[in-house]
Amino acid sequence: MRIHRLGKATASIVMSMILFVVCACAESSQAGSAQEQSKEFQGHIDKYMEIHKKAVASVPAIPKETTDAALIAKHQQQIADAIRALRPNALVGEVFTPAVRQMILATVKQAVAGKEGESAKATVLGEGNPKSGESETPVNVKVNATYPSTAPLSTVPPSMLMSLPMLPKELEYRFVGRNLILRDTTANLIVDFIPNAI
Repeated sequence: MRIHRLGKATASIVMSMILFVVCACAESSQAGSAQEQSKEFQGHIDKYMEIHKKAVASVPAIPKETTDAALIAKHQQQIADAIRALRPNALVGEVFTPAVRQMILATVKQAVAGKEGESAKATVLGEGNPKSGESETPVNVKVNATYPSTAPLSTVPPSMLMSLPMLPKELEYRFVGRNLILRDTTANLIVDFIPNAI
């Protein structure tokens, strides 16, 4: 009788150990996958920044202290044109590849989930979002398209920004409606986007 009980107890312990190992392996696999996605994203960002730097170097510089709006807009347009020339066939998903998109979407979903995320969601879809109804300037969400200088810029909640992969200062995340865009702030250009990210 004791042997039978001991056998059941041993079997229970073994099963628990197997479950623990399986769960640990799954967590390790997910962590590895997240690291690979982040590394892939960083690689695409680095590749784009090489193009960005070449484009900036090919355009005559303007004084940093200038406040001439027309001159600044012209300079932005020149850089944007140079970037387009260096990536003429750029398509959706070149930076936000399927694996990267999956990672970004999971992060955004978590940031707006439940009651705690209601405020973040309201901020994204409301404050400065050009599709919120407050802006009269339409934004054409397209790779290599200019982001209109008269259109507002959405507010991305700090809780979401802290969870998203970090970007160089020349790039930023913004929302246009429910679409998440990657915007080149120097060229005022849409680099890539994820449709219906929220």
